[in-house]
Amino acid sequence: MVQAVGQRPAISERLHMHRLYWQRKEQPYPLAAFRVAKDFFFSRHFQAARHLLVLGKRIEAETLRVEEFLGDYERMFQDTEKIGQDGFWTAEPFTGIPWMEAILGCEIQASDESFISKPWLKDLAQAEQLRLDRGNPWLQKYLEFTDALVAFSKGRFPVGMPIMRGPSDMVGALMGQAEMVYALEDEPARMKALFLKVTEIFLQVQELQRSRIPPFFGGWALGFYHVWCPGPAIWYQDDLSALLSPELFRSFLVPTSRKICEGYAYTAVHLHPASFFLLDEILANEKLTAVEVNKDVGGPSVEEMLPELGKILARKNLILWGDLTIQDLEVIRKKLPLRRLFFHVIAPSVEEAGELLRFIRNWRT
Repeated sequence: MVQAVGQRPAISERLHMHRLYWQRKEQPYPLAAFRVAKDFFFSRHFQAARHLLVLGKRIEAETLRVEEFLGDYERMFQDTEKIGQDGFWTAEPFTGIPWMEAILGCEIQASDESFISKPWLKDLAQAEQLRLDRGNPWLQKYLEFTDALVAFSKGRFPVGMPIMRGPSDMVGALMGQAEMVYALEDEPARMKALFLKVTEIFLQVQELQRSRIPPFFGGWALGFYHVWCPGPAIWYQDDLSALLSPELFRSFLVPTSRKICEGYAYTAVHLHPASFFLLDEILANEKLTAVEVNKDVGGPSVEEMLPELGKILARKNLILWGDLTIQDLEVIRKKLPLRRLFFHVIAPSVEEAGELLRFIRNWRT
């Protein structure tokens, strides 16, 4: 039996707190999930991947042996069990791989710390060949991870999606970031078609994965953020939206974000502060239920983000992600309402995570 650092609530209580969160009702204290890690280079946290992190090494789907990763997943799950958190640790296909880029045909290479993709789309006419091939080796590997994790879980934890990129990130990966921006002005009609095509492929991949994942206590989880949802859930990111004006965002990314959210009851978008200038446009998506905000290395601070965090909480649920400190939490406790709040905290050790959790559970004192 694992001894929890924090007093572990019963499953029924944790589920109830997640329902309060999604119903936007006042919470006894904010929900929190933890990832025990000393940095944000998550590829390095998998022992099974360390031998692959060789600068310039080409990575193929068959390079990844799923069974070698299971010990890492067990270690990570047990860390969160020791913490006694309220969030539900979620297993995802190895999050170090840029899965959508690989599925879309990009070559994957290793660096010393992560895995990157190389663009191949030199002419927009080549985009006509983009489609989801069920025999795609990267798709098959993604689903192999999913099936293995479902079996490995034995009902102990949910399985969800890792970082999968969004339309702008996929297109930027396919053709290069600068090339994408120029093409938005030079060939808008073809670019709109490309954005919609990669969105369709993204949704097809997610539906294939979801069809293999059984419900977890009647719901599903937002992978990577470890938020339990009472119904089907999806999240996406558009980091390269930071390169677009609000007008270009409305024209190219509002349609794709709405399309992603259409078929799911619980939806979230990942957001860096660099895209805060688009926040009003993002919040206008009535199908979007949550916004995840990164506390980025190098700032802005949590206190500096308070106006945007408050604006999000007025209309959507908030997931705040990063190496949050007691000082950060104290600022939030004093300045933001106690509803719609979820923290995903990166902590260097189980013990430090436990200290943060104790502070969170004493939110009202």
